[in-house]
Amino acid sequence: MGVPWTNKEVVYLLHRAGFGSTGEEVTACIALGHEETVRRLIAGEALIDQAPLLTPFDQLTADGKKSLDPLQLADQQMYWLYRMVYSSAPLIEKMTLFWHGHFATANYKVNDVTLMVQQNTLFRKYALGNFKELVLAIGKDPAMMIWLDVNRNKKGKPNENYAREAMELFTLGIGHYTETDVKEAARAFTGWTYDKKENKVVYNPKQHDNDTKTLLEETGKLDSDDVIEIIFHQKTLPIFLATKLLKYFATDSPSESWIQKVAEHISNKATLGEVLQELFLSDEFYEEKLRLSLIKTPADYVAGILKCCKLTVSKGHAQAMRRMGQELYSPPDVAGWRGGASWLNTSSLLSRYQFAESIAKQLNGKVLLSAEYTPEQQNRPEEWVKLWSQRIGITDLSDKTLQGLSTYADDTIIHTKQKNAGLRGLLQLVLISPEAQMK
Repeated sequence: MGVPWTNKEVVYLLHRAGFGSTGEEVTACIALGHEETVRRLIAGEALIDQAPLLTPFDQLTADGKKSLDPLQLADQQMYWLYRMVYSSAPLIEKMTLFWHGHFATANYKVNDVTLMVQQNTLFRKYALGNFKELVLAIGKDPAMMIWLDVNRNKKGKPNENYAREAMELFTLGIGHYTETDVKEAARAFTGWTYDKKENKVVYNPKQHDNDTKTLLEETGKLDSDDVIEIIFHQKTLPIFLATKLLKYFATDSPSESWIQKVAEHISNKATLGEVLQELFLSDEFYEEKLRLSLIKTPADYVAGILKCCKLTVSKGHAQAMRRMGQELYSPPDVAGWRGGASWLNTSSLLSRYQFAESIAKQLNGKVLLSAEYTPEQQNRPEEWVKLWSQRIGITDLSDKTLQGLSTYADDTIIHTKQKNAGLRGLLQLVLISPEAQMK
C-alpha cells in the first residue's frame, strides 16, 4: 500500500465504514495497522479490547422510561440509532443501513413494526454476506411482500410491482430490461403469499403460473428462483452494485475504471465483505480528493456526534434524524433516500444547526473543562479549535473556518473569566462548520 496509516486515514476510514470514531478507537487502529483494522471491520470484531456489549432492547432504558416497547416505532428507531453509536461492529450497521435504503421498505405502508425489525435483522445477517442469497431472501421477506403487493401477484392476474423493482432498483438498473421482462418475471413470481394471521410466508402451487416464459432471453417454465438465477447471469448486475457501493463509501462520481474494478471483485468473490476489504485496502480509496467529499447522512451526523461525545442516546436524537430528512424504517419511497446535496436543503440544514445547539447544551460542563477538551497551549485560540475539531473527527479545517472559529475562541474563551458559554458556543460552531457536514 502506498498511503500512510496515520490518524487522518483512520478517522477517514471509520467515518466511511462506520459512524465516526472515538479517540480510543483511533489509537487502537493505529496500533493494529491498516490490514488488521480492515479485517476486524469486515469480520465484525471490536476495534478496541474489552469493548462493551450492546444492551439488549428489552433491557435498555431511555428518556426516563424503565423499558422500551418493541411495538412502538419510535422506540425501535431509537434502538437502531443506539446500535449505530455503540455497536462494536460499525461496518455491519453501516451496511444494514445501506440495504435498508437499497431494498427500501417503509412502515407507513407495511404498518407492522415487528416485520420492519425482522427485515432489519435480515439485512444485518446478510450485511457483508452473499448478495445473491440476500436477494433470494428479501423476495420472501414479509415486510417486502406487503410493501410491493406480492400477495396480489396471482396466476392470471400478475402484479408487476416486485418484478419491476427487483430488476430496476435491486439488481440491474433502468434500461437493462424490457416491459416484457417485467411481465414475464411477475408471472414467474406468482404463488408466493404472506399469511398475516399465521405470520407465515407460504407457496401455493395452484396460484403459480407454470406456463413457459421468456426472461432476459432465457426461456423455460420459470419460477421465482429461476428469475433470480437469470438476473444474476446479467453482466450489468455487478456494475450496478459496484456503482452503488462506490457512491455510498467513496465518491459521488466514481470513474468507469474504478467501477469496473469493483464489479470484477463482485463477480469473483463470494461475499461483499471480501469486496469491501479490497476497497478499504486500496490506494484509490484514500486519495486526498476524496476526503471530506461526501455529505454526511443524518445517520452519520447524529450517530457520529453522539459517539464522539459519548452521549446517551434518546428518542429525541432519532427524531432529530427525521427532521434532517432520514427517518429510520421510513424511507420516502421505493427508491430510498436520494442522498448527496439533498441532505443539505434549507430545512434539513436548519435541523442540523438545532441539533448541534442541543448537543452543546446537553454536554456536561465538567467535560468541556476537562483535560481531554483543553489544549496544552491554552492561550492560543487556534489550538482550542484544532483540538475540538479533532475530538469530533475533523482532521482538516479550511483556513476560513479555522480563522473564524479562532476569532470566536479568542473572544469567548481566552479573554474572559466565564468560559462556559464560550465553550458551549465553540462546540456548537464546530458542529455546524462546513467540514462537520462532510466525511
